[in-house]
Amino acid sequence: MSENVYLGIDIGTSGIRSNVFDIKGNQIGFDYKEYPTICTERGMLELDPDVVFKSLIEVVKNSIDKCKLSFNDIRSIGMSSQMHSFLAVDRNGNNLTNVITWGDTRSIGEAKFIEKNYDCNKLYRKTGCRVQHPMYPLSNILWVKNKMPRVFKNTYKFVTIKEYIIFKLSGKFLIDVTDASAMGCLNINNFQWDEYILKNILQIDSDRFGEVKECTYVVPGIKSEYARQMGIKIDTPLVIGSGDGIMANIGCGGFDDTSMSCTIGTSGALRIAVNKPLFDEEQRTWCYCFTKDIWVAGGAINNGGIVLKYFRNQFRQQFEKEASEAKYDNIYHLFDYYASQIDPGSNGLTFLPFITGERAPGWNADATGSLVGLRFMHDKRHIIRASMEGVIYNMYSIYRMIEKIDGNVKQIIANGGYANSDIWLQIQADIFNKEIAVAGITEASVFGAAYTGMVAVGDIRSLKDPIPKMKPVKVIKPNSKNVEVYKDMYKTFLNYYTTILEKQLF
Repeated sequence: MSENVYLGIDIGTSGIRSNVFDIKGNQIGFDYKEYPTICTERGMLELDPDVVFKSLIEVVKNSIDKCKLSFNDIRSIGMSSQMHSFLAVDRNGNNLTNVITWGDTRSIGEAKFIEKNYDCNKLYRKTGCRVQHPMYPLSNILWVKNKMPRVFKNTYKFVTIKEYIIFKLSGKFLIDVTDASAMGCLNINNFQWDEYILKNILQIDSDRFGEVKECTYVVPGIKSEYARQMGIKIDTPLVIGSGDGIMANIGCGGFDDTSMSCTIGTSGALRIAVNKPLFDEEQRTWCYCFTKDIWVAGGAINNGGIVLKYFRNQFRQQFEKEASEAKYDNIYHLFDYYASQIDPGSNGLTFLPFITGERAPGWNADATGSLVGLRFMHDKRHIIRASMEGVIYNMYSIYRMIEKIDGNVKQIIANGGYANSDIWLQIQADIFNKEIAVAGITEASVFGAAYTGMVAVGDIRSLKDPIPKMKPVKVIKPNSKNVEVYKDMYKTFLNYYTTILEKQLF
């Protein structure tokens, strides 16, 4: 190819993707590889970091090969990754633990210890994080200290999965400022590791974390053995990028204070860019720094597409057979069809989708999933639709909270896997009673990574300069009849939430 192309990598919880784009945002090729999560005890949700790394090498090579590209064609590589993950490594970068992900809740005890012994409201104002929740690496690192003291003592660095991969590729421990602020240990007002938290809670120094860089930082030099395996030049600019949530905001063009990005992949989140830290009095939302003058505020859920993946995995053989017979190319298209056959409200069936605990809005790590109102007339189609509705009810609760602290939202932009599902988008439009704009590039995180690479090498002027491809391609309008049904069903959802989880959201 004579024209430069740009590669984006997105390191997810369920798998990793590598997409190749041209300067106009057209996707030329991609590859995706799913990998297993490790869950052998209650609350555990880990990844094998070496499986993730080997998968990265594979998908990058495959995506380049599929496009029939020369190694000279790749202008830059930008990175995106799941947030709130970490692992312990020794001085040589060898992992001492697996990746402990955002969905791991084994540090509930440590999170409660932080809540009991420290001023969490003050810490929230410093970090933007609800630090008394086990999602954050702060409590998970404390868990390692308490439960694995020898590992803790021998740890050279606590790193994110993206940091681990960057170290493997380059030999440098580097973390972007957003991933750093999502650890629960960074002061988002001065962009430094917080001395009080490190000394008083973890009793470690800041050198146990990587060097903090902005998202457009170019990592110097890729090791020749890995460059050769991936099919790229050793001097290909490797751009540090950021967390998948922030990359999604960039990739869908939602980078002003009137556009809210709504992402549902394995998990889900609503985010808005703001020009100063934005806080909720009850700590129901978070705020992470992105650049010296941009912060991103929002709320995230544990249970997005992972809910449908759970049902897929329980009955995979049967669903694969049904999808094949109906000539659907994957099970999720079959799920869309099933959901479309059922009326809004799923005939009174309500699903509280907390199968991996809860982040926003209630921050109840002990929460469990519940199907409420199940009757003999309900079948698998009702359960699938109720699952989609339950995820959106939860997202709507977050939306209401963000709207309270920032009433400037004019547009909601859908991106992530759910943006490929017309029925799920319609459910959202009806529950929110809002128009939902669908991003021109639905896999916004991986494109955001590639786009950051374009900016880093000077081929795009600024992260705030969206290209036409990033504009919404369609708008889903609410159905007034469905809106009325969902008003009642959302009240029912909140009532069940209050009764079962013993907590009132509003």
